[in-house]
Amino acid sequence: MKITASQTDLTALLATIGPAVSNGTSHPILNCVRLAATKGKLTASAFNLDLGITSSCAALVDTDGEVCLPYRMLAAIVARIDDDQTVTIAADGTLTSVSGSYGMPPQAAEDFPDLPMVKGKAASLALGSAVKAVLGAASTDAAKGLLNGVNAAAGHLSATDGHRMMRVAVDLPSGLDVTLPAATAKLLADQTASITTDKAHAVITLEDGTIIHSRIMDGTYPNVAQLIPSEFKQIFTANRIRLQRALERVAIVAEAHNDVVKLAAANGELLITAEADGRNGRELIAIEGDAEGSWAFNVHYLLDGIKAFRSAQAVMICANAATTPVVLKCDNMDATYLVMPVQIKG
Repeated sequence: MKITASQTDLTALLATIGPAVSNGTSHPILNCVRLAATKGKLTASAFNLDLGITSSCAALVDTDGEVCLPYRMLAAIVARIDDDQTVTIAADGTLTSVSGSYGMPPQAAEDFPDLPMVKGKAASLALGSAVKAVLGAASTDAAKGLLNGVNAAAGHLSATDGHRMMRVAVDLPSGLDVTLPAATAKLLADQTASITTDKAHAVITLEDGTIIHSRIMDGTYPNVAQLIPSEFKQIFTANRIRLQRALERVAIVAEAHNDVVKLAAANGELLITAEADGRNGRELIAIEGDAEGSWAFNVHYLLDGIKAFRSAQAVMICANAATTPVVLKCDNMDATYLVMPVQIKG
């Protein structure tokens, strides 16, 4: 194999497949990118056994063939070559440009594992901004299994970590019910794609030809819709930007102790406070509604929900008792963010 391609195209290609490169050492071949050259095209593949990505760019192919090269070294070198230069890569691991040359240890392409394939009829998938909205609610604790993923089913995209939940209405293919790892879902943000699934895997093809191979997380995702209270005793609306900025300021104090902020609604105003080791913060903003009550929250969980409604001017907060789920909504997005209050003394 020997190809020549522009630095710009190669950098973009390697960045596209980067999320699927393994970070481990148990299978060194998975730390590599498989490069395949044929018919004026260079195709790059990465696979970490959970996620695989294949993408292509235009290239001048001198010799057809395949080789595996260490991804991080290759990507780092290419990224630092001037963007008006071309780069030549050969099967022996040699990389050359106008300004220099480098050598990398090649590995045989046949040692690279095959990416999972799925047979079936492809369906259209367009999740828009819903992915970004729900990702913040997905768990990052590996022990929580399915909660590390994003569920697409019954016309909604959902994620929860057990403390907060985000559910957004989306147009899904009929019958689709899958939970994808958050790393896979992240790649679908603002993308239009086609998806083919079986019980264990999904193959997703983006409009630019990039192909994503992902495992489907095993198990039945929790019925998060039943967590949402059917009615609320306290409802008020606040300017989203003002509420967000007030919380961000008070969070500086809250972070010094336990990340907890208190909200108290009364007389058309919302009082936001935090105390920590002699420090204190206090913000007062106007609200609409005759709500009266007080609640305490992990400030970051609350902020994540408010930020998820980034296109809204106002956010509606719906609550009951100080120990029951609180829901955030907005007028221009069919979405529900649920957050559990923190129980505090006094």
